[in-house]
Amino acid sequence: MKNLLIIVFLITSASYCQIVEPVKWSSKIKKVSDNEYDLIITADIETNYHLYSQKIPEGGPLPTVFIFEENENYELVGGMSEDKGHVVNDPTFKMNIKYFNTKATFSQRIKVKSKSHFKISGDIEFMTCNDSNCVPGYDDFEVTI
Repeated sequence: MKNLLIIVFLITSASYCQIVEPVKWSSKIKKVSDNEYDLIITADIETNYHLYSQKIPEGGPLPTVFIFEENENYELVGGMSEDKGHVVNDPTFKMNIKYFNTKATFSQRIKVKSKSHFKISGDIEFMTCNDSNCVPGYDDFEVTI
């Protein structure tokens, strides 16, 4: 009987401690020319959540940030672009804020400096919210050229 109570307690506790991960990230590479590629990073966002833009006014929620691991085999060309998204006047932050529902695509042009294969990797920091709470998030990406 004591073992049964422990098992029930553990199952009940585990159900309350579920980690909320409303965004799933994927990445791919698209060749543009002999020495240029577009790194495309896509966020699939759970229904009822939204992901914030890279460009958020000061005092707002956490923006989406891409941090590239330095590597002598490539250089970034320009900045990371993003989908159009939605701009709304957010009553919580009392400002216009851009965010994405269901899906967001980000793209970074890469200039290759190497003839051999190499990896481009980095981190993604972001925040997603629904009507009742916000969840800060972290993920990483890696593609091979």
